[in-house]
Amino acid sequence: MEVVRTSVSFESAGNKSYSCIVEHEFPEFGLIGYGNTAREAEEDVFTALKELREVDKIAVPDIEITERKFDVGSFFNYYPFFNITAFAKFAGINAAQVRQYASGIRQPTAQKKEQLNTAIHNLIETLSQDSRAFRID
Repeated sequence: MEVVRTSVSFESAGNKSYSCIVEHEFPEFGLIGYGNTAREAEEDVFTALKELREVDKIAVPDIEITERKFDVGSFFNYYPFFNITAFAKFAGINAAQVRQYASGIRQPTAQKKEQLNTAIHNLIETLSQDSRAFRID
């Protein structure tokens, strides 16, 4: 079966619901998943694909997610092991501000988005450099 490599975008709503939007443009339909968590929304995308095949009898390819894009709230929901306060300190942003971004009360400015993205990439870089040193004995 054909596999489509695609990005997805996650969005959080103020009512604690999340959507996962597949960015690949299918000719006959759009593909969006919804859930009470960001991961549930992603799972719903695959449920929708299965239903298109089995119920609607539409020949749709499998998808491989190659990139995930998040708003602040869906990022912290998808990766709940990140402590907002500690991450905000790492990013050099006031923790209360980041919590407001995560809850949808406020939207980050372009500068704050860049600051958050830089912190995420710095964290990834730090972890990848130190990956050989991680070990629980």
